[in-house]
Amino acid sequence: MPTTIKEKTALKFEPVHLSDLTKITDLYFSQTGIEKESTNFEQPKLTEEFGFPIYKLVEGDLIIGYSYFTVNSSEEIIFKAIINPEYSFGDLESRFIDRSKQKYVSKKELDHKGMKNSITRMVDWLNWSR
Repeated sequence: MPTTIKEKTALKFEPVHLSDLTKITDLYFSQTGIEKESTNFEQPKLTEEFGFPIYKLVEGDLIIGYSYFTVNSSEEIIFKAIINPEYSFGDLESRFIDRSKQKYVSKKELDHKGMKNSITRMVDWLNWSR
């Protein structure tokens, strides 16, 4: 069941589904400054920095942000978020990251090697499918 974060607007906190990945990659490209379209009809490739999306922030039918985990060079699991700045206010990003981490960790035991493998497989699959 979605959790509502109450502030100036009613945002829904929901798990990411496969059907969300196109919108999430679009949000990633728009917020990271990476050009999605290139001159030779080739799209830029996602890297492990894209991470593994786990939760999304939704306003109405619009995905305005998503949280994800990635593994740094020290093999530590890092939780991050990308939120469209037009919809971001106050400490929304840090609260979204904290909530995502809390909810994800409560359901799973952290397996660093498995999580790193999941990121690699997700990124490879998305690059292949686009």
